[in-house]
Amino acid sequence: MAARKRKETSSATTASAPEQRDYIQVAIDYAKDAVADKKGKRFGRWVRLAAERFLNDLKRARYDHAKGTSKATPKNAPFMFDAWHAWDPCDFIEKLPHVEGEWDTPTVVMHESHIFFVVNLFGFRNHDGTRRFSTALFAVARKNAKSFLCSAVLLYCFCCEAGNGPQVISAATTGSQARIVFNVAKRMVELVSDLREAFTLEPFANAIARYEVGGTFKPINAKASTQDGLNPSHCGIDEIHAHKNHDLLNVLKSAAGARKNVLFVYTTTEGYTNPGPWGEIRHFAKQVLQGVVEADHFLAVYFALDDEDKTAGIEADGDFDETKWIKANPLMEVNPLLMKEIRKEAVEAKAMPGRHAEFKIKRLNRPSAAAGGWVNLVKWKACKGTVDLEWLRQFPCWGGLDLASTRDLTSFRLVWNVNGVLYTHGWRFVPAAAVAGRTERGLVPYQAWVQGGFLIEAGAEVTDYDAVHACILAAKERFNIQMIGFDSWNAKQLVQKLQAEDVPLQEFIQGGKSYHPAMQALELAYVEGNLAHGSDPVLNWCASNLVARTDPNMNTAPDKKRAPEPPKKVKKGFVTL
Repeated sequence: MAARKRKETSSATTASAPEQRDYIQVAIDYAKDAVADKKGKRFGRWVRLAAERFLNDLKRARYDHAKGTSKATPKNAPFMFDAWHAWDPCDFIEKLPHVEGEWDTPTVVMHESHIFFVVNLFGFRNHDGTRRFSTALFAVARKNAKSFLCSAVLLYCFCCEAGNGPQVISAATTGSQARIVFNVAKRMVELVSDLREAFTLEPFANAIARYEVGGTFKPINAKASTQDGLNPSHCGIDEIHAHKNHDLLNVLKSAAGARKNVLFVYTTTEGYTNPGPWGEIRHFAKQVLQGVVEADHFLAVYFALDDEDKTAGIEADGDFDETKWIKANPLMEVNPLLMKEIRKEAVEAKAMPGRHAEFKIKRLNRPSAAAGGWVNLVKWKACKGTVDLEWLRQFPCWGGLDLASTRDLTSFRLVWNVNGVLYTHGWRFVPAAAVAGRTERGLVPYQAWVQGGFLIEAGAEVTDYDAVHACILAAKERFNIQMIGFDSWNAKQLVQKLQAEDVPLQEFIQGGKSYHPAMQALELAYVEGNLAHGSDPVLNWCASNLVARTDPNMNTAPDKKRAPEPPKKVKKGFVTL
């Protein structure tokens, strides 16, 4: 370890891996195997999508593994792939010792699923040499070494990523949970004298010091996170599903704002539904993997059995089908004891219904409750036809207005029906506080949408309805608006002003009977390709969040209470995607 060459920062794209294990080829082969597994025998849906994203990103970076070069430039790709940076952390981790259990080798030999994650995380670089990914999720069933992986990644960052005064943090809601990742790192430092010497490390009871750069690696819990002086460079949050609110994550995100190459690593197994950040993070990760949201900063690798998705042609895996367990338990290939443990718990889960939910969550990595989306995203994304507003001026159109509460999206949208094809264009408004909050949490890219003109920032803490008023009047002058449907919630003053200016308005009364004709028409249009939305990223995101309910009369309507991105305060509102 002491003789190991370090390369603190580099934007070079010609470095090739030393003649040892070819970690990059392992990751590429793993991804190819996953993509080729069309029937889902070994790989679940989300890993297949992660693999497809990885291979596509290598093409975007114009990476040639035979030469170890990436020909990406800022003009043709937002990031590149650096072979050395992909190889180095894998080599570092495989020089670390085992700290628990009995193994055939004195040092770690990573499973290909872990190599796939690490090569992804560190190989892709921004053009200034920093990591492309600033947030990474590794979700897997229990006993698949996720805490070790988090610990090893954080220790590598602590030792090998440049920067003075690094603050590496293992964070959790409780001190004992935070110490799980920290204690693994501490024990590895204690066992390897070469590691301590090479990086001037000294382990203490509650911290690891790195004297060379004045850095610390320590565990903190939710209470400690409120103390002054936090400036984290790298954060590992193990079992993010257990957090019952966003407080800890918000504090850490805010405190890390001044760091150039910050990293947040979430490692978790599924958990019971709670108001914490996990539901939002999971949903965002799936949106990224499906290509609904473009987030080049966010890496997601999610191992789980498949749930039914009729629109994607995916059948549900049986909870007690042993051949499917590997989808949530990739280490089962190399750890026969894991299969034995799962089998024993499956026997109890079958006999005792109370154990079934725990088995499903912890061993199959399935959420305790999940709401299925109404929109077939494959067919929806295919409806990305151009929306030419100048050409559409000659045709009549209809509108919808939804005034949101506090920091939610306020939406005004127009729809044209031209020769049986629905064309749509809209304006969305949010206050600056909502943009700042979403940006800080790093999930939904509000700031990027504002900069791209897809979202209008209006107001400070709440949406400024004067901006909405001005937008509607401008649309009235520009387009042939026949009628605008509106929900009466919080709309009285704005509606009165618009009516005084001869804007045609009609109140929309919520209910399945009212919604059903429009829901049917929208579904028929996009499924048959008779919809053009211009690939509007905010509209795509909203569509992916739409969950429907059906009443006893088979009328379909949006169900905000079950939506993955529900409003902070559920209200009656005219839903305008």
